[in-house]
Amino acid sequence: MKILVIRNQIPWPLHHGGRLHCFELCRRLAQRHELTLIAQKRDSTDEVTLPFHCVMAGDDRLLDDPTDLNGDKFIADRWEQYFGISMAFTRDIVRLARQWHPDIVIGMNFQSLAYLAKLPEFPTVYDPLDDEVLFQILETLHGRTKSRWSDLKGLFATLAFVRGRIRRVDAVSVVSHRDEQFCRLYSRHPHIETIENGVDSEYYAPVHEPTDEQRIVFWGNLDFAPNISAIEFFADRVWPKVRQQRPGLRWVILGGGSSPRLERIRSTPGIEWMGFVEDIRPHVAKSSVVVIPMQTGAGIKNKLMEAWAMGKPVLCTPRALGDLPGVHGENVWLAKSPSQLSDGLLRLLEDQELRARLGMVGRKTAVEHCSWDRAARRLENLCHQVIIRRQNANRSALAQSDSTAPGLGNLLVK
Repeated sequence: MKILVIRNQIPWPLHHGGRLHCFELCRRLAQRHELTLIAQKRDSTDEVTLPFHCVMAGDDRLLDDPTDLNGDKFIADRWEQYFGISMAFTRDIVRLARQWHPDIVIGMNFQSLAYLAKLPEFPTVYDPLDDEVLFQILETLHGRTKSRWSDLKGLFATLAFVRGRIRRVDAVSVVSHRDEQFCRLYSRHPHIETIENGVDSEYYAPVHEPTDEQRIVFWGNLDFAPNISAIEFFADRVWPKVRQQRPGLRWVILGGGSSPRLERIRSTPGIEWMGFVEDIRPHVAKSSVVVIPMQTGAGIKNKLMEAWAMGKPVLCTPRALGDLPGVHGENVWLAKSPSQLSDGLLRLLEDQELRARLGMVGRKTAVEHCSWDRAARRLENLCHQVIIRRQNANRSALAQSDSTAPGLGNLLVK
């Protein structure tokens, strides 16, 4: 297949789940197919070599003529303006697609839905990772009063943007069944599939070095609202109870970002902020427990699968586990309330055998059930289905057109 992938930014560096999702899938698809990723030009001049072909396009200069490509108009509507859709990038996507003639076009982020809608002549798959409408609803419900109106405004804009375009794509792929069910509910799209994320179990292999019994760890993008909410919740409602019992315990937080919401927590005793690190593995390996106290968000948590792959015991909320194949007490320790989280953490810290068992079974779960190769194969199969269905529809339309055309006898009569 000739595959064109659209994404606003190149999937590097791998600071968050969206980039990781795009990078890992494209890397594997490019091993078997002719794949090109088109992304917007960056301000940075840093060069990066990706394991697949990448085209940088769509700078912010004004179009000299909004109809400069086969008469197509590249004028943003109100919702495209709201979400900052670049008309220059739109033009370059359409131009590249018509020159290259891909068999399938995949949009791998939320904004890509606007670009896919401009390519009706090509089979398309919309792959937003999480369903953006569901994400906005969860954030709005969890939001604080002073930001509630802003959250509602963003939610309504997102719903209008998605509903106005999603039926123009051939298929939709999301990473969890919850996202699939919700997307199907409000969009009524006939072809939505769940393709779960994976983890590189060879890269995130267990590291055999001494574990610090007085150290727990969390990592993630610290500008991402669900991660911020998780840290606030754990710091305010769980950490004080645990520190009363274990005053020497340290909570290490890894990740780039500088949200003002976290400033008040930075001086909390026992919490260590390490910022962005190139490689989380040594820091995770030293820690006795991985804590993932998510309160909001949807989709699948890559950090949980990474912890499993490294053979580390995981304490998390049901929201963090999501669709992942976790069983309380076997490969994960589940807790929802602050008291359950504090009690669970204290038990894990005291029971080395329990931690070892959770880590061992977690590693097995990651290897057997959380595979990027399997995810890429499923996306590949979805693309084949879309291409075949579009070909059959075109043949049917052509046959119907031929059957309604005037026959020779009718022409002679006329």
